[in-house]
Amino acid sequence: MAAKRKKKAAKPTKGGKSAKQKKVKEPKEIKPGPPVESVMILVTGLLLLTALVMMDYVKGKNYGIGTFFADSYEASAED
Repeated sequence: MAAKRKKKAAKPTKGGKSAKQKKVKEPKEIKPGPPVESVMILVTGLLLLTALVMMDYVKGKNYGIGTFFADSYEASAED
C-alpha cells in the first residue's frame, strides 16, 4: 500500500516570514476572437477571387482571351 506523504512546513526565515509566499495572480481576461461569420466571409471572398484569376489564366493560356493572361497564348503559339 502506498504511504501518504506529509507536506513539509515552510521554514521561517530571519524576518519571521515563511520562505515562499505565493503571489495572488489576477485572472486572465479572455478576449474573444473575430466571429465565425466574418472569417467565413473573408475565406469565401479569397477563394472566389482565386477561382476568377485561375479561370482567366486558363482562358489566356489556351484561347488567347482574358483580362490578365491574354498574351500567354500568343507566346506559346510562336514556339
